[in-house]
Amino acid sequence: MEPELNGLVQAFLSFRKFKYHENIHLRGRNEKNVSFSYLVHGSTDPQINLGGNIGVIVKDWSRSCGYNCILEAERLQSNTPGLNKVMVVANQFSSTARELAEKLGVLTLTKGELVSIQNMYRQQYSTVFDP
Repeated sequence: MEPELNGLVQAFLSFRKFKYHENIHLRGRNEKNVSFSYLVHGSTDPQINLGGNIGVIVKDWSRSCGYNCILEAERLQSNTPGLNKVMVVANQFSSTARELAEKLGVLTLTKGELVSIQNMYRQQYSTVFDP
């Protein structure tokens, strides 16, 4: 059975000792409410410095996350007070979306990358890491 994307994200955040809240609604600069799947606001690991809050958007779609998804994430990043970065997590991204994300400073992470990270942690630390 293939792990769900949200479960992989939660396992990653927990294992990296990030402090986070789920299903967060904030008020943007334009007075509209914005939603994030997770709001990461620090870590219990003193070696990790996030430089501020990170809004995480999970797109568990069967298709690739495209250019428009990254533009929306950048808009949220620039219009949400107290937010340092936005990370979009998806099953996959189009190549143009990845290029745009890099230019705009939007973080991206795929399901495959999360699974690779999970496997690396399993090998490195030999701990139970089940999402």
